[in-house]
Amino acid sequence: MFESQPTKQDLINKLEKVLKGNMSREQFNQWSYKWVQNLESRNTLSSDEDQLHEYLIFLLSIDLEIEPNVYFHEDIELKEWIKKITSGIPLT
Repeated sequence: MFESQPTKQDLINKLEKVLKGNMSREQFNQWSYKWVQNLESRNTLSSDEDQLHEYLIFLLSIDLEIEPNVYFHEDIELKEWIKKITSGIPLT
């Protein structure tokens, strides 16, 4: 099945799904990784694609666990990331 390249809004929607428990952090990671690979396989990226690529790389850490079911990045951080992505601010 063909999947359109995600937008910043798609990224926000996926993060919100994680917060609501409708998508696991591991599923988000797999989805992000697929798009990181896709974007890295291209010769050139638009500025929007470049920003999306940077967000996706940063967000690959979403599923890092300290111990089983305790994540390095808590939900409060995911909410902050959503605000930054909405405003076009780099994630750090």
